[in-house]
Amino acid sequence: MVCCIDKFCCEWILRVLNLIAALAGLFLLGCGLYLEFGGATSSSELLEFLKLHDIQEVFRVAARYPIWMIVLGAVIFVVALVSVFCTGASCSNCYYCVYSPVLMLCSAAIIFGAVILHLAAKTTASSDFQEIKILGYDLNERLVLLWAQGVMEDTQTMCELQEVVQCSGFYDGQCLVPPTNFTEVQVITGCPAQRELHKATGSLQTPSTITNQTMEAISEEVGYNVGKCLYYETSNVEFGCLRTLAEILYQVGNVLFIPGLVIGGYCFVLSLVASYLTCCTLCGKV
Repeated sequence: MVCCIDKFCCEWILRVLNLIAALAGLFLLGCGLYLEFGGATSSSELLEFLKLHDIQEVFRVAARYPIWMIVLGAVIFVVALVSVFCTGASCSNCYYCVYSPVLMLCSAAIIFGAVILHLAAKTTASSDFQEIKILGYDLNERLVLLWAQGVMEDTQTMCELQEVVQCSGFYDGQCLVPPTNFTEVQVITGCPAQRELHKATGSLQTPSTITNQTMEAISEEVGYNVGKCLYYETSNVEFGCLRTLAEILYQVGNVLFIPGLVIGGYCFVLSLVASYLTCCTLCGKV
């Protein structure tokens, strides 16, 4: 009789916890839809409403691609809602057998990721945001090679990245023209706008040394707005993308450390309750 009561209580606990998760997923879905269809000011309005100024850099990047919020929110909402209706139903035993281990893996991954990013954030801050290390591995050399490869092979995407993250080149001051601490080759391989302009004109350019007609002709030839790319590259010239990405890593690893542990712990509790219900049934106690 006691086990029956325990099982009954655990089923209601699982329903309530999943209902809360469904509401969280619905909220995330709503935020994504608002960013997608809410107009030009939706990002700043949502930032103010959620009071996320401590992770402003992270939010700006996330808000640029709201589709991930929509998909993730929809998945959480649907899975949690299905879990509410499956709890205690005739199919519950089979459902728990899948639900519990999946949530346990998610919990472990979230907690492990939160801890690793938190440790990486401390290392990043101590290097004045000029070094990214994860588990002792220095990623700078790999990142600079990937950056140069991106600039050479997919210049348009790198321009868009600079616009989203609001940075210029890989290192601070790398896109300054005329170059001071960098060679011309380093500027061309690190600054997408300068690469396009150098390829078209044979030299590095500033907004004042190139005419609108020439800029329009170059943009028409490559298929995207090089002038806009040059604008962001010039405006953010003191903030290299290494620094900005390191600041994003710091915000994610530092500010989101506790929320990450809470979410991981929440998944762990859900998994434990589902595991208990599975064992209670399979062991024939009820």
